[in-house]
Amino acid sequence: MSSRLQRELEDALNRLDKAHMRRFPVPTPELSDFVTNDILGASKAAPVVDAAAESARTHGVGSGASRLLGGDGEPIRNAEAAAAAWLKAPAALLCPSGFQANLGVVTSLARPRDTILSDELNHASLIDGARLSGARISVFRHRDLHDLEQRLIGSRGSRRRIVVTESLFSMDGDLAPLAAIASLCKKYDASLVVDEAHAVGLLGPEGSGACAILEANPDLKEVLAARIVTGSKALGVAGAFVVGSEALRDTLVNHARSFVFTTGIALPVASALSAAIEWVKGRDKERGKILTGAAFLASELRLPVPDGAIVPVPQGPPEVALEAAETLRSQGIAVHAVRPPTVPKGTSRLRIVVHADHSERDLKTIVRTLLPLIPSAPVEPQTHAPKPWVVIGTDTDAGKTVASAFVLHALANRGPAAYWKPIQSGQPSDTETVRELMADAPITFHEPAYEFDLPASPDQSAWAEGRRINENVVDAQLAEKLQASSMPLVIETAGGLCVPWNEDFQTSDWVARQRPNLILVARSGLGTLNHTQLTLHAMHAFGQKPKVLILVGPFHEENRAGLQGKLACPILQIPHLDPLDAHALRELAQTLDSTWLD
Repeated sequence: MSSRLQRELEDALNRLDKAHMRRFPVPTPELSDFVTNDILGASKAAPVVDAAAESARTHGVGSGASRLLGGDGEPIRNAEAAAAAWLKAPAALLCPSGFQANLGVVTSLARPRDTILSDELNHASLIDGARLSGARISVFRHRDLHDLEQRLIGSRGSRRRIVVTESLFSMDGDLAPLAAIASLCKKYDASLVVDEAHAVGLLGPEGSGACAILEANPDLKEVLAARIVTGSKALGVAGAFVVGSEALRDTLVNHARSFVFTTGIALPVASALSAAIEWVKGRDKERGKILTGAAFLASELRLPVPDGAIVPVPQGPPEVALEAAETLRSQGIAVHAVRPPTVPKGTSRLRIVVHADHSERDLKTIVRTLLPLIPSAPVEPQTHAPKPWVVIGTDTDAGKTVASAFVLHALANRGPAAYWKPIQSGQPSDTETVRELMADAPITFHEPAYEFDLPASPDQSAWAEGRRINENVVDAQLAEKLQASSMPLVIETAGGLCVPWNEDFQTSDWVARQRPNLILVARSGLGTLNHTQLTLHAMHAFGQKPKVLILVGPFHEENRAGLQGKLACPILQIPHLDPLDAHALRELAQTLDSTWLD
């Protein structure tokens, strides 16, 4: 490793330390375990341990190869048959991990002409699978059926539409409304993929999971394309089953790269899974104890009662969560502090996982210790400020800065407003340009989160200076601005909708996260039809539409008429202004329609 790379890595780790965000592997707790997902104690159950030991003596330890090259051992096939029978499905496929299973399912079912509709709190493996698939990704608000339906309507031109969700969410402990989601899938000819990692073993008859609710209704059951059932949570072992039809199984065997190009799961693990399934099916008493314990803990801590074993306790800043976890550790109780980026900035929490063997004394110790440490009010973003107005151009130099100043003048006619350009690349500074175009209007100007010298896309401008844009930094600064003031905020983006911020994130991802009021800016002349319609198509792919389209430049009636027929929002025209100054923009803002701001 070069000395420069070594230094950069060390500097990055030091920054994580200072922000209380550095992570380390955590050993299996020797204290009372409220950390791991082995909620039933299956990992130490005698039948499960004995099955693994006997399998190792009979078959050896490893499978020896990928399953397509001789690694398809009998214990693996037996485990798949056991899982399929338990979950009342035609077939199951065993993968080495839940992450690999989710990658394989999503990338095998979706292609670039498809749309994946993903709950915003889905696990990272589902998110990565969606990105790798090349499909359009439409992120819907957590458990929000109305938002999901609007996005299903907006994706009607797709070849396939696949709704992806967890059943029991791993960081919030709440349950997806699966029956209602399945009904929407049925209505709009979509398919459903459900990650059952934290539900199977705990919920449903014989611990068969949350999707058991769909079994009673054949119409809803038929939209269920795949269930992912991890063997490392309530089953106490490892690996993950993809459960569904024979056609699904064969598709994954042929197309899931995360399955094809990896060694088959260790044979003793497969044998342990078969035993764990039989053992877990009979643990109804333990399941009841877990759910009762989680409900008691949440009620005593004045928190919402969870749908499963996970009780999230909000703490706010990461250092507060770490200190609370350490306080519990001093009482003999192991609890994990979950911090960004696993959860959104400002929502660090203790993730308490209730187990069947937890005593009443353990639970009361947690309550006694945590009650004084819980924030007096829930840690939630304040909502007194209106949604920000985000100005997006069809491409570079479409006229966003002039349009931003125009919108600010329209807002200033109603009262004070604010402007923010989060990412500035090149000169002159757009913030200074807008400041000049506002003159003495009552506008507050915020400094950019990032400023770069190179006039290029944000990722390239940052790379040229050896830096990287962190979208969480932008989110945090936005939250601070919205919480500090109720005045409307106009945000000017850098470039168009699909401009990258870093190797994993672009403007469209940020817009999907924030769901602001969108203002689309385009040139009024030649080329605008193609650029504008491409941007509109991208917006629709993640369930967004502009509040207004602003055309900048010489008037072009044919283009305006052509676009008006495709839009349900007003179209405004900013003509060529000579001189272009605050007075001209103020007069224009007083003349043109501004009811779209209501």
